[in-house]
Amino acid sequence: MFFWFSRDLPTPGKLSASNFSQSTKIFDRNGTLLYDIYKDQNRTYVTLDQIAKTVQQATIAIEDKDFYRNQGFSITGYLRAFRNAVLSMRISGGGSTLTQQLVKNTLLTSEQTITRKIKEFILAIQVDRKYTKNQILELYFNATPYGGATLGIEAAAERYFW
Repeated sequence: MFFWFSRDLPTPGKLSASNFSQSTKIFDRNGTLLYDIYKDQNRTYVTLDQIAKTVQQATIAIEDKDFYRNQGFSITGYLRAFRNAVLSMRISGGGSTLTQQLVKNTLLTSEQTITRKIKEFILAIQVDRKYTKNQILELYFNATPYGGATLGIEAAAERYFW
């Protein structure tokens, strides 16, 4: 079954800063932003050291408290999602680790199917083996949608707080 679902998966190597599209920013000679140009994705890539430690810790606490201990997936999350699917007779969100959310947002779609969840599981393991936890966290902060075309924590900060 593992090989069947793995046959047409994207490669985890596609997860890199160079593969993330970014908006074009035009500044005046004093450094004041004049224009922020983008087509479908408003993103400004930032490195992990540019993101406040408290934001990192809060995100981990809310989204995936076992982030530094898990291998990209959560057995209890899968069991909870399975129980909810049986009780509600449909697949619903939840139970995903930061690594799984990164995979869903960058390599897969957000469709709610068992097939996509299996592919997400396989890719999350591969991503967890290929990248360090800090690399995964940095990619996560730059791939997460924050409303509309706004992707990544820096673009969200610029949109909502500046």
